[in-house]
Amino acid sequence: MRRFIFVAFLALFTLVQPVAAGASSDRCGEKFPGIAWVEAEVAGPVTVATAGMTTEMSARYAADADRVGMLIEAEIGGLEGTAMCLTQPDIQLDVGDLVQEGMRLHVGVFGEEKIFALSAVEIRMVDDAIAFGLPHIALWHLADDLGLPDGYPEPLGSTISHWYLARDTDRLARYHTELVVQLFLDDPNPDERSLDESTAWVGGTRGDPIAFDPQFVASPMGDLIDHAVRSAGVEVLRDPSQATWAALEIDWRIALRDELLAGREGSWGAEWGAAIIATFVLLAIGLAWTKRRQKRRAAQRRPTPPPDESLFSSQHVDIES
Repeated sequence: MRRFIFVAFLALFTLVQPVAAGASSDRCGEKFPGIAWVEAEVAGPVTVATAGMTTEMSARYAADADRVGMLIEAEIGGLEGTAMCLTQPDIQLDVGDLVQEGMRLHVGVFGEEKIFALSAVEIRMVDDAIAFGLPHIALWHLADDLGLPDGYPEPLGSTISHWYLARDTDRLARYHTELVVQLFLDDPNPDERSLDESTAWVGGTRGDPIAFDPQFVASPMGDLIDHAVRSAGVEVLRDPSQATWAALEIDWRIALRDELLAGREGSWGAEWGAAIIATFVLLAIGLAWTKRRQKRRAAQRRPTPPPDESLFSSQHVDIES
């Protein structure tokens, strides 16, 4: 009886261990054979296997996968069973025609297969790649749940990925500050916009799989998603319709405009508004002063003597004579 209890306890203990017990190395080995994959310990829905990396580096990226993966799984779902395959750049990953011949793979994400492949060409960009790439898998399966045969619509899907990237890298506040000023200068009267003038958020599809270079994916537009989720809850991501997101975009633009002009108590909005007005005034004063200085210099300048007509004469001069 004791032996039976011990065996049952051992089996239960094995079941509750992190999902990483061989799952990711097997999946990576099937997708990219001939590579020595080493399993990393994880706690979230994304398993991680690495090749050519130190134990410390593998643990670091596994922690990134846990952090981002658990956040996305809680808000969107669709990541359970995802395998992440990370290699040093000198190890070749065969991704077919996903990357053009002669180009190095940075990131390849297979949404339907739930596989994330990365060649660590830029070590410092691996975190960004994970935060931008994993949402593609989640959204691909969310689209399947919603009955969207062509995948989650674009550019809304990429903008959601920008949102996760900005949050994970702590850039969202900076992006918000930039957009408050940028959108006001671009469109100071967003409340006069019609729904037809909004961005075509469901204008196309992203396709699957995707390949990207994490150095060139950052965008401040994730601030729109942040506003939408704060306004309507994360469930709004399950409503990828043009009507919904056109209205949300206008509401977002109005909120940014109001924040700049009126400001919120304790915020920097009013200060930015005053700064912009002061800047325009200073520019006007500077231009006026420059023009006045140019006129004064012109008045003090000596008059230009008349040109020597002989220099422009067409009469032939006989040098010998």
